[in-house]
Amino acid sequence: MQNEGYVIEDVVTGGSHPFRERPIPATSRLAESSDIHRRLQDLAPRAAELRRQELVRDWADEKYAQAARGESELLRELADYGMAWRDVARLVGVSVPAVQKWRRGAGMTGENRLRLAGVVALLRCLERKMINAPVSWLEMPVLSDVSVTAMDMLAVDRVDLVLELATDDPILGHDRTRVLDEFEPRWRETRVDDKFEVFEASDGLLSIRPRQ
Repeated sequence: MQNEGYVIEDVVTGGSHPFRERPIPATSRLAESSDIHRRLQDLAPRAAELRRQELVRDWADEKYAQAARGESELLRELADYGMAWRDVARLVGVSVPAVQKWRRGAGMTGENRLRLAGVVALLRCLERKMINAPVSWLEMPVLSDVSVTAMDMLAVDRVDLVLELATDDPILGHDRTRVLDEFEPRWRETRVDDKFEVFEASDGLLSIRPRQ
């Protein structure tokens, strides 16, 4: 036996109540809900891509705002955040001695200044996302016992993936394994601690567990 729902239907009456209930068969409700579900599935990837574009655009706006500051100010702010000079050098793409020269007042190219501003901008964006001690957060493994950090992603200019990891959205959300797949497709083979192994879970997806 099928259950029925009801909708209110506007009808022409001779002075009686102008609305009446019209039953909706369960099959129609199922078809409608299936259609809504399909459309949501179609929209989700596009919505996620639009969100990522806006995350990167917000970071880029902050980067150019920070680039208006002096080099010494940017370096001082990175020091206040607790970022090691070796990491500054890695993210900007120069040597540690080059960073030390900047600290002593040596000039830098416009490209390096913009990259330095980008690092400061990212830390500020992370703080706006309620991430306390953002440098420490960048150094954390993306997944336990997987030797990939957000700092690794940032070092190869994947700021989009870092912002994705930092964004907690109850609707679109983020899947850390999906982000890792995008960053390094073979991470399960090359980046998992030897004490763990990759196995196929009951849902058919690959997962990680301690070796027996």
